[in-house]
Amino acid sequence: MSLTLPTRVELAPEETWALEHLFATPDVAEAALRDADDRVADLGARAGTLAGDAAGLLSALEGLEAFTRASTRLGNYFRLPVTTDQLDAHARAMDGRFQGIAARWARALAFFEPELLASPPERLEAFMAQEPRLARFAPYLARLQERRPHVRSPEIEDVLAGAAGVFDAYERSRDALAEGDLRFEPVDAGGGARELAPSSYRALVHDPDRAVRRQAFDRWTDGYLGVSDTLAETYLARVRRSAFEAEVRGYASGEALALADHRVTTEVLDATLAAFQRRLPVWHRYWAARRRLLGVDRHQPWDVFAPPPTRRIEVPYDQAAEWIAESAAPLGPAYVGQLRHGMLEGRWVDRRPNRGKRQGAFCADAPDVHPYVFVSYTDDLPSASTLAHEMGHAMHAVWAEAAVPALDGVRALSMTVAETASNGQQALLRGHLMRHELAADADFELALIDEAFGNLHRYLFVMPTLVRFEREVHAAVGRGEALAARDLTAKAAALFAEAYGPEAAAGWDDELADRVGIAWAEFPHLYAPFYTFQYTVGIAVALAQVARIDAGDEGAVDAYLDFLSVGGAVPPVELFARLGFDVTTPAPVEAAFDVIEGLVTRLEAHADRVGR
Repeated sequence: MSLTLPTRVELAPEETWALEHLFATPDVAEAALRDADDRVADLGARAGTLAGDAAGLLSALEGLEAFTRASTRLGNYFRLPVTTDQLDAHARAMDGRFQGIAARWARALAFFEPELLASPPERLEAFMAQEPRLARFAPYLARLQERRPHVRSPEIEDVLAGAAGVFDAYERSRDALAEGDLRFEPVDAGGGARELAPSSYRALVHDPDRAVRRQAFDRWTDGYLGVSDTLAETYLARVRRSAFEAEVRGYASGEALALADHRVTTEVLDATLAAFQRRLPVWHRYWAARRRLLGVDRHQPWDVFAPPPTRRIEVPYDQAAEWIAESAAPLGPAYVGQLRHGMLEGRWVDRRPNRGKRQGAFCADAPDVHPYVFVSYTDDLPSASTLAHEMGHAMHAVWAEAAVPALDGVRALSMTVAETASNGQQALLRGHLMRHELAADADFELALIDEAFGNLHRYLFVMPTLVRFEREVHAAVGRGEALAARDLTAKAAALFAEAYGPEAAAGWDDELADRVGIAWAEFPHLYAPFYTFQYTVGIAVALAQVARIDAGDEGAVDAYLDFLSVGGAVPPVELFARLGFDVTTPAPVEAAFDVIEGLVTRLEAHADRVGR
């Protein structure tokens, strides 16, 4: 095993995504920037005439759609290099330049929505009756009407748009610090010092050697604790921005603003947390079973990702890609063909860890090109699962782009819907492997259960705990309370202690509680307020729908593919209802916890088998 990460230039091209598919050369990208400027100027010249007649409205909406497609591709071209190498000063400078340009565009187009909303809804409906081609923009106009009470005058919208670049500076500062400038002490392992970085941390905390895991956990949290005051300032600035925007737009709170932006209701969040808190004893059973399985006196935070006592299941990238493609067979050959091409031939995926690469995984949509998938693949089952998750996002983007306008595509998605698609692909893979001939092997089955819990732990343990943290912090800021890093860490530590339960959290001293509590600083997700709990809703629906597909239920596949095709054209609560799920009640999340409980029972049986 290599002790240090390669630099970006040392990677083979096939292990990286092909940004040249966006624009062949920097000169072509610059020409596209100038063309986008022209599009903005053309749209800006329409100010005061958008709702003049049906033909003019159609032309304006078509122009906005074309600009949205072009600007999304440009945003990816300038942003994606920073994610793969935070140490590349030129890439960061170019991204910063683009952010400034994008803010200028936003200001120039800030009149658009207020002007449309200034026109009575019945006038727009009359235009749609006169011009059939406007029907494709009906979901966009309906979504705009939802926001009618909260859209301000063109002058105020112009100021807010102009301030976006300033508002976003704290998030860019957070990324530059946490993903680039922050340095961690190396970990002593394998006969030498292994580099600890955002793209290598996961592999180190999965190491079978408990001493390696503890070192990685301690040195990782040391890094974040050492800059916690700075990160607290950037995060609290984001929370204060939510409070400010909520006040300006007439929302009751930053939470209400965020939920409206995600197109979900307080009822969905309340129902999710009610189910989570009621079923916490299931997680307490899980931690007890893991303690027995690992053969340790006390399950510690550095044991959360410890591999089970099995042989390591090696999963080379190409094998993972084949398994993912095979698992998607029920969705049809067209789906499978695109999926396989993206993973193996089309260079949609940036695969390997490298120095300066940020942590985590994501998928970026690029209209008229293809999605771009970001992972740090390390030849194991968790990596295969993460790849499936992100390819689920990618295929959602492909399916939606083929069916709806860009204004209603994945950029308009509630994350509850997006996370259903990603977790759906993941659940298909897991079910396929559970039925695979190797699943008869006890080691392989235990490894699969462990992989499942890696996914379930993140989305049905960590994310609900983080959103409880968010609620407390946003409420405190709304009350005008002064908060500092120590307050954030203490709040998070208390919530995680409750989630781990009295056995797993017993004996935490102040130092260890701080190491657990600093988790708030590790998650960039918190900079998209109330984003985290949507993973929980998404995975709950995904598990249930994939169970129907695996069971061969009539219409289950067609319903799922239709779900992917809708994009953001239908409000999420309504879209889930079409599948038969009421996410305003605890029932879907309760059903997901039933799945967890079944897996805990199997894990307990494995602990009995190994005599612990």
